[in-house]
Amino acid sequence: MLANVAKLIMPYIDKMESSRIDAGNRECLSIIKSNLLDLISPFAERLSSKLLKLTPKEIQIADLIKKEKTSKEIGTLMNLSLHAISFHRNNIRKKLGLVNKDINLISYLQFLPKSK
Repeated sequence: MLANVAKLIMPYIDKMESSRIDAGNRECLSIIKSNLLDLISPFAERLSSKLLKLTPKEIQIADLIKKEKTSKEIGTLMNLSLHAISFHRNNIRKKLGLVNKDINLISYLQFLPKSK
């Protein structure tokens, strides 16, 4: 949710802030931005910053890995080849700093703070 707000909503709010709008609308926009940031701040506190480095597709795959889905099951659910799933799994491991470490990806993902 945090990444979606940052990527999909905040750029529009920032664009509106830099445009010519009257003082009343500017104040409303400021309140909207402030309230939105207040709403997502608990998510930011609980969400590992490492997870923010992942692409949306990698986040989806990481969530399925966390739910103990196999690469074959993930490939079927997401309509991707086993090679594509392996590629994303390796990228996830790199971005989380797990390459060449004896750490199980499923276990690692299950112990990350929840973003709910």
